[in-house]
Amino acid sequence: MEILIVVICVLLAAALLGLIVFKAVAMVRQMRRYKSELESIENSDKYLLDIVQEGKTVRIECQDANCDNVEVVAAGGEDKA
Repeated sequence: MEILIVVICVLLAAALLGLIVFKAVAMVRQMRRYKSELESIENSDKYLLDIVQEGKTVRIECQDANCDNVEVVAAGGEDKA
């Protein structure tokens, strides 16, 4: 009976370890996509500005924007860097 409990615990631990590794790999891939998207935004001569006010969003495409006080955010959402 003790052997069965040990085997079940080892299988559960292996499953949890597998899930942790899977999640870590997914997070690394997401981070690479996010960084490459930010890099492509920074290297582009066109800028998309999303203006959100009272739940409504307006997207404006412009060129040669002054980026001194502008935070670059990927299309996926908030800045997570």
